[in-house]
Formats: sequence, structure tokens, C-alpha cells
Amino acid sequence: MAVLGVQGALLEAAPLEKLADLPAGKRRRRKKTGEFDENLVVIISDLHTNPSGYQPARLERTIGDIVAMDPKPRNVIALGDLAYLKGKPEEYALLKEMIAPLEAAGICLTMAMGNHDRRKRFAEAFPERAAASLVEDRYVYVVETPRADIILLDSLQEDPDPEKGIVAGALNDAQKEWLREKLSTYTDKPVFVTAHHPIGETGIRDILVNSPTCSGYIHGHDHVWRDGWVKKNYSVRNLVRTLCVPSTGHWGDIGYTVLRLEEDHAEAQIHEYEFFFPKPAAEGESKPLQWKMIEDEHRDRICYFEYRR
Repeated sequence: MAVLGVQGALLEAAPLEKLADLPAGKRRRRKKTGEFDENLVVIISDLHTNPSGYQPARLERTIGDIVAMDPKPRNVIALGDLAYLKGKPEEYALLKEMIAPLEAAGICLTMAMGNHDRRKRFAEAFPERAAASLVEDRYVYVVETPRADIILLDSLQEDPDPEKGIVAGALNDAQKEWLREKLSTYTDKPVFVTAHHPIGETGIRDILVNSPTCSGYIHGHDHVWRDGWVKKNYSVRNLVRTLCVPSTGHWGDIGYTVLRLEEDHAEAQIHEYEFFFPKPAAEGESKPLQWKMIEDEHRDRICYFEYRR
């Protein structure tokens, strides 16, 4: 089978933790090598798989580094914009080839929809994944791990004309009601909610803040590493931590995020390869100083999530 596998030398991976810099209560015991870590999740986003562009080589690099992790993550989550701009069949065909090394390694990949995706064409390329959705007419999934579950929502607003570009994100009423009911079943186990778009576009801020166990909201779309938090109002104490993760290779912060689910908290750490905007520097061209400054600022950054129970 013709697969865009890991070819040539991979970039040296940046260290995923600096134990000396972590609070004593957050330091981890090293796991045995050569096994899967069921509480280790890698998050990728904004793949923008473009058969004629520079993006696939960067996705290939990311997939190669994930497969080489020791221990390996049991789950990888892709938060939308799987396709380049308009969800063309050839983009999903290439994506199917490129993710083959993850599946061959025994890593489970769960994919969400972004504004550049198209549900019908995604379903044609990945019929078994579309059929596994938990909400009718949307692609919604739950990834279960021993310490916390992760919900993937479908924030794609799609025009009947697949050639029209859709930017704003939203959740339909059926999906919001499903989410409200689903979160009510989590009485002790922490749960994270994810989607492609920022929380302000999804309209679920109050649902998440009112959940006693929702421990964070993670999204893509903006192609940058940015943490924050949201509140319901100025009278309610509850807050929900938010995190925007980088693109695997389109523009902005370029890399992936490692989510470590510990016993009493979670840590999301960026693996930053590079930064560029609006496109990579040409071969032999000097990298702008601003790009280097952003890379240095974001490399190995950690966002901590305290579990709500």
C-alpha cells in the first residue's frame, strides 16, 4: 500500500517535561518503556491536508514523532480542519494514507469536524468513523481513559453548497441537549470537552461551567497556543480552563500537544516545532526574528488543569 510514511531523518524531539521546574506535587514517576500509556493523549489540530502544499510534510513529521513516543499514547485526537479548504475527496484520500502509521502502531485516532471539513465527503472516506457518531447528523464521540473522558463535539456549520467556505462555528440544539445530558452522567470522573472552534462560538459556556466535573475545554481553529479560562458571571465561583492548541503545519504555532492525565490533575504540554505566518520561509531565507521569539516563548509550555469532581 502506498503510504506517506516516515521518510528521512526526523527532527529531534524537544523534551516533553522538565522535572526540576515542576512543583513537587506535579512530578511524575517514569513509566516503563515499550508500552502504551492509557492516560496519555496527543492532540493535533488544523491539519489542512493539501496534496499540493507544504502541509503534508509537517503532518508526516508529527505522526512520525507520535509513533516513536515511548511509551506510546493510546489515543490521538484531531480537532478539525482535517482537509485543506473545502473538504475535497482527494484531501481526505491523502489524509487516510497519512494516518495509516498511527493505526499500524495500535494508536486510536478520533477526529472532529472543522469549518474546512465537509461531512458527506468525510463519511465517504471514513464510513466506519462517521457511523460511530453519538449524535444524529453530527460527528460526536467520547474517548474514554482510566482517569478522565474526553468529548469531541462537531462545531461545523455547513452550507448546502460544499464549495462555500464556512468560518463561524456553532452547535445545533440537538447536540447541546445531548451534551447537557451526557455531562449530567459524570458525577465523579473528570471530563474534558473539545471542539474545533473556541468556546465563544459554540454557545456552551454555561453548560460547561454548570457541570461539576467538566475540567477543561480544548479547541483548535486559531492555530496558536493560548490558555485561558471562562466564567458564567461575576457571582458564580466556578471557572472552566480553556486551551487553544497549534496547527500541525498550516500557519501559526506548528506542532502538537501532549495531554497527560494524572491522578489529581492534567497537564497539556506543547511540542513546538516552529512558527511561521502566513507561510514558511523559502529555502535559504532567514527566519524573521519575531518567529524565533514566538517559538522560544511557546516551546515546552504547560497548561495545568485541576480536576473538578
